[in-house]
Amino acid sequence: MSGKGATNEDFREFCADVFGTLGRTDQRQAAETYLYGLLNCTGRKSIRRLVAAAPGRSEQSLQQFINQSPWDPEPIRERLMYRLAKAVRPTAWVIEEVHFPKHGQYSAAVERQYVQSLGRVRNCQLAITVTLTAGRITVPVNWRLIVPDSWGRDHERRTRARMPSHELPRPYWQYHLEVLDDMALEWGMPVAPVVVDTSNRGNVEAFLGALELRRQPYLAQVASTFLVAYDQPARANHPSWGASPANGSAPTWQGTAGDLIARTGHVTRDTVEWRNSEIDSVMRSQFLQVPVRSSVPGRGAGASSTPTGARTLIAEWPLGKPGPRNYWITNMTDPPLPELVELAKLRELATPRIEEFAGTYGLRDYEGRTFAGWHHHVTLATAAYIYCLLDSPG
Repeated sequence: MSGKGATNEDFREFCADVFGTLGRTDQRQAAETYLYGLLNCTGRKSIRRLVAAAPGRSEQSLQQFINQSPWDPEPIRERLMYRLAKAVRPTAWVIEEVHFPKHGQYSAAVERQYVQSLGRVRNCQLAITVTLTAGRITVPVNWRLIVPDSWGRDHERRTRARMPSHELPRPYWQYHLEVLDDMALEWGMPVAPVVVDTSNRGNVEAFLGALELRRQPYLAQVASTFLVAYDQPARANHPSWGASPANGSAPTWQGTAGDLIARTGHVTRDTVEWRNSEIDSVMRSQFLQVPVRSSVPGRGAGASSTPTGARTLIAEWPLGKPGPRNYWITNMTDPPLPELVELAKLRELATPRIEEFAGTYGLRDYEGRTFAGWHHHVTLATAAYIYCLLDSPG
């Protein structure tokens, strides 16, 4: 064999370490063959083409390994995270949604569903991935395949796709918690803020509250309709806020993030610059930050259910525009505003980097239908990406 990784001792060491959790020798050899094919096959990464690029195994045996063999991909993902985090300190763990276009209706969890990044409905699988993000690097580490409601009781499709009995539809935010809990509780992921877009999702408060219970720092983009509580200083009474209570304590106002920012629009906004590494350009916009807390009773400051009720609402005004464009909520109240803006803008770079990864390493080229096969393929495609990243000079 010739090509990338054929005689590379680093490649052999990488495979021995990352695939060492596989129970059988033939599984470890198959994983190495699959990885080699992903690295060296040009064009579409079908199993037939991978076998042609990495001779030594039959197409049938590689199909069996990916689609039917019951190996657990999570220990491999854990090893990949460890190797990556050892080389690159994460600035943030960015959670992104990734779609996988499909024909037909029998691939695991496929359905006609809305794809946020495309702004339209597609027949596809939807997944979320947690990426290690630092500077120009955005690398998927862990994955979850979203199970649509229509798959909950569809016995025929579940059987064809070999869907595990415990993989049932659940609220979108619970997938986020599951994938983070894998990494934080089981893998020992390095501490870094979670950055996520929740602006088109429901039950955002439940998700943020769960992160706070886990003492996980986060910065979440939210819709203007997200509900917040604001403790208005008593000395700043204004008819639009309502009068102070009779005891003279500071009144608490509750409403949407958009309404709160409109009511505090007279406050001076800060102009913040950040660097867009994709186009190597300095960007700038105006921002306003307001101290808030949860609007849910029992989650305020001093409540026993959370370590702290303190949050910050951040709104962005593009220069010269009459109103805000984006809103974020964070439980990180100490970092300066420019640092929080840099974190918020990291998410905008994640999607194009994931798309580049998908095109280079065949992320969407899995042709099988099984639930396990999908997880096996995306794990090995991730391994190919991380191997190349760590093997590249500099």
